[in-house]
Formats: sequence, C-alpha cells, structure tokens
Amino acid sequence: MQKIFLRTYHEYDLEDVKEHLLIMGDLSADCSKCRAIGIEAAGIKNCPQCGTEFRYVTSRRIEAHAGERFQIVKRMRDKYPGLVFIDFGDYQRTLGAQKARDFFG
Repeated sequence: MQKIFLRTYHEYDLEDVKEHLLIMGDLSADCSKCRAIGIEAAGIKNCPQCGTEFRYVTSRRIEAHAGERFQIVKRMRDKYPGLVFIDFGDYQRTLGAQKARDFFG
C-alpha cells in the first residue's frame, strides 16, 4: 500500500494551536506562545524558554516554496511524528482575522 499526503480540513481551537505551535524557519524555530526565537528544534518537545509542550508544527517555507509542500510536510512528519502539521498560510490568515475582529470589536 502506497501512503501519500493529502490536504484535509479539521477544526482546531485557534488559542490551543497558538499556545502549542512550533514554527519552523530555514535554520531554527520559534515558539508561538512566548515568541522565543532561534530554537534548535531537532527532536524538541518543549520550548526551552517557557516550557510549553509543542503539539503542532508548521513551516514558513511552505508559503515561499509551494512546489516543495509535500516534501516539507514529510520531513516534518519524520522529525516530529507526534505533532500535527498546520498549514502556515491558513494559520496566519486566521490569526490575522481574529486580531482584526478583536481590534474592531
């Protein structure tokens, strides 16, 4: 049986994602909760600064390298098998919309 990655949609609590998200960059990662930057992410399960448990992972490279989307997801899945992969663009748009609603009431 051949396993492939397909994009699916599932409802998540934005606050939970925001509190437990590891944001991967090209060389290091950031904690979405405390905004710690430059985290050496290899095999990490908790933020070294605030101690939050990571449950979700995303990558900024997805937006800039859309053709590599599934290769990036596969690498993330191999490195962090217990984390749920979140699409960075979806996360950013949803977070921006929530901030706008909160600001404008």
